[in-house]
Amino acid sequence: MMKSLAAAATTTMPLGKMTLKSCAVKAYCHFAISLLCFNVLFDLAFFGIPLFFFYKTILSPALFLRGTTFLINWTTPIVLAMPMMFSGTKLYCNDIDLLVEAKASESSLLLANHGSRIDWMVGMFVGFARELGGKTCDCVRVGFVCEAMIQFLPIIGWYRRLVACDIFVWRSFKQDALTIQSNIHDFIAAREKRMLFLSPEGVVVDFGPKDFEYIDACRKFCVDQRYDPFDYVLTPRYKGSLCLLQNVKGPIISVCIAYVRDGKLQNCKLLSPDRVVPDIYTLNEGVGGSPVEVYIHLKRIEIAQDILKKWDEQLSAGTANSESWMAQFTPIESNHLEYAIYQIIHTLLMIAIGITFDRLGALAWAFGILFFSVASCHTIGSALNSTSMESVPFETGIKAVVAYWLNAKAQKGKSD
Repeated sequence: MMKSLAAAATTTMPLGKMTLKSCAVKAYCHFAISLLCFNVLFDLAFFGIPLFFFYKTILSPALFLRGTTFLINWTTPIVLAMPMMFSGTKLYCNDIDLLVEAKASESSLLLANHGSRIDWMVGMFVGFARELGGKTCDCVRVGFVCEAMIQFLPIIGWYRRLVACDIFVWRSFKQDALTIQSNIHDFIAAREKRMLFLSPEGVVVDFGPKDFEYIDACRKFCVDQRYDPFDYVLTPRYKGSLCLLQNVKGPIISVCIAYVRDGKLQNCKLLSPDRVVPDIYTLNEGVGGSPVEVYIHLKRIEIAQDILKKWDEQLSAGTANSESWMAQFTPIESNHLEYAIYQIIHTLLMIAIGITFDRLGALAWAFGILFFSVASCHTIGSALNSTSMESVPFETGIKAVVAYWLNAKAQKGKSD
């Protein structure tokens, strides 16, 4: 049963079945992600690392956070331009007023389901937007509570650690309480606005045996707690969430995100053979004519006790009666011109610096090497793991190689 579900759910197209169009789309995806990495690496090297150095020497925490907010607002449209804008991704929200309120608050906590690897891009997009559903709003910084390994992944991981100041947790939120409290206190003391995203589920499940074992354990936990088993979400790592709830001073909002492509819900039932875990490649593939539609359902909550049950009900309602459920959403219009201008200015700045230091050829070589690295890493990782796992660049390859090595080591141990 598990093997058949895993085989049916794979998102990697066999090489023999790839058409000229699919090859062109895949090349575009590699190019888009390489450009994203190149831009972020440039900003990190020329602005982020020097800013972090000054923070460790002469800058106060407040000045550092203000400086990084300025840098994030400069980098964000460059990161999101191709996957969220030029690939045709469309966003909808059911409660624009609540989203605007969250952005205007000193600090807000958004508890989101975790059915994809691109929730962070959706969060950054709405945080950067200066207009939502025809209403003017603040451009606000967005932070995330995420697994500690992310900070070690090349380029984007380094940027999130040194510039974005995300909260990285190792084992459980409870054990990382001091890290969480310190991070939130620094932002509040500096009076730096931030929307903080947390996924209480903690992990994204793929289609391996251990993933299905975890799904089964979550469903059994629901039964033990006298709930019907959740079909669309995992049970929360609820103990550590209290630390965040007690330290955030602002609205607490339930966020249920649904990803739709070609009229089909991607993050559908966990045990469905049709389930897809959208990632950066999924967004970029929209350039081929099947863009992703993102539906953001918001609801203010006072207590997070039943939040997972509500997400499960909302996603189920979306599939049971699509037209009535989706009718409540307002489109979030994209300012393509603004994103294009940021991309052009950023490119011209890199070219100008390359010419100034007589390193234009070196920059071109660096991009070529980066493109080869991105493409080969993703291709090898997809072949080993039979699926794309790109929440940040290089993750598919790194995780697949580590999993392959650990599995080979385990098999050797059994044989010995």
